Amino acid sequence: MNLTQYAKWAVLGVALLNILLIAGCGTSQKTAFYQLEETSNASLTGVEKGHIIGVGPIHLPEYINRPQIVTRNSQHQLSLSEFNRWIEPINDSISRLLVINLSNNFNSNRVYWIPRSDRQYPLDLRVAIDIGRFDGQLGKEVFLESRWSVFGRDDKPLLTRVSLIKQSVNGTSYEALVIAMNQVLQQLGAEISEASQPFLAQK
Repeated sequence: MNLTQYAKWAVLGVALLNILLIAGCGTSQKTAFYQLEETSNASLTGVEKGHIIGVGPIHLPEYINRPQIVTRNSQHQLSLSEFNRWIEPINDSISRLLVINLSNNFNSNRVYWIPRSDRQYPLDLRVAIDIGRFDGQLGKEVFLESRWSVFGRDDKPLLTRVSLIKQSVNGTSYEALVIAMNQVLQQLGAEISEASQPFLAQK
């Protein structure tokens, strides 16, 4: 093979490599973004009403406090998905969901995320939450472990409980996982609401 043939093969090789690179870029996996969410009760629109309740602080373990969705492979092994991410800080999503959930449960549109902007009136109750674990396995279940406390006026401690909540994941997709995560947070809100109701009934 002479020099001219070598040159032709070299040019052909470079062209083929460029085609493969372009094809690879065209089929690269796209990132999907997710959010935890709950819908406000339409009956709570309009004039402010109901008990004044603060939600916060909410503390998360650092292993889930990241953009990537975390899944559990085994008791001690976790995975981060680069192509399945939260669209906002996970703490913001959790806080907003619980504020709306408690607002719906207490029939009050005066449930605030701490720190709140409206400090005109004292809180009737405040709920603080420490989440120890919040993750799941695709196609299996989501697990939420949390310790939460309820405080009355003047931040007087009224109650502390531990919640361990499991929810089956209805499918092997990340969307199914996020739906199950949404559901366990709603269950947590229901537990907090039920336990807090007697203290509000006294007011």
